[in-house]
Amino acid sequence: MMVRSILGLFTKSPFHALQNLGHKVKDCAYQVPVLFDTFFDGDYDGVLEVAERISHLEHEADVVKNRVRDELPKSLMLPVDRRDFIDVISALDAIADCAEDIGVLFTLRKMEPHEQLVAPLQELVRRVMNVVDKACELIAFLQPLADAGFDGEPARKAIAMMEELSALERLADDAQDKLARELFAIEDEISTGSLYIWNKIFNKIGDMANHAERMGLRMRLFLAR
Repeated sequence: MMVRSILGLFTKSPFHALQNLGHKVKDCAYQVPVLFDTFFDGDYDGVLEVAERISHLEHEADVVKNRVRDELPKSLMLPVDRRDFIDVISALDAIADCAEDIGVLFTLRKMEPHEQLVAPLQELVRRVMNVVDKACELIAFLQPLADAGFDGEPARKAIAMMEELSALERLADDAQDKLARELFAIEDEISTGSLYIWNKIFNKIGDMANHAERMGLRMRLFLAR
């Protein structure tokens, strides 16, 4: 098969390298629910520790991202558009960046928990992690998809996964909208500084899902060429 013969020219498959990045990004993103659980437990020192851990994991993801880009051959033809491949890398990296940003925002000031926000915030985090999980599942499926020449039953399975990813992202959007309404319903009870940071945190959580969906949309272009 032509795709196999092309990939055989690589010392390492670019898709295996992308999978390694996916693992690192997932490790980083998975600390976000831990961060919120720690916050809800009232453990502010623990929140700072988790934020530092997220920053460390994001750096590890950056190292892998740079390695994937540096090792991507420039003189050989990829079985997919090089720009689409790099966009997938960027979208994955942005998920880890958002996770780190959430941790940093929690370190700017000691945030106060508000009972009305706990349940909708937990729901948003859960739904966003569902999106990230599906994106990482897609990344893990890349090598079998490439081995099949981005065609046949693996391609149909990938499209179904991409459609599910988009559906999950819409559910995350709905949860973010609900949380925003809850936040502004109690804005008179919150200091201006806290209101600003909470809004930034909610947006960054939502952005994790947005970047995960963007990654799936870029991967879909692999099948269109």
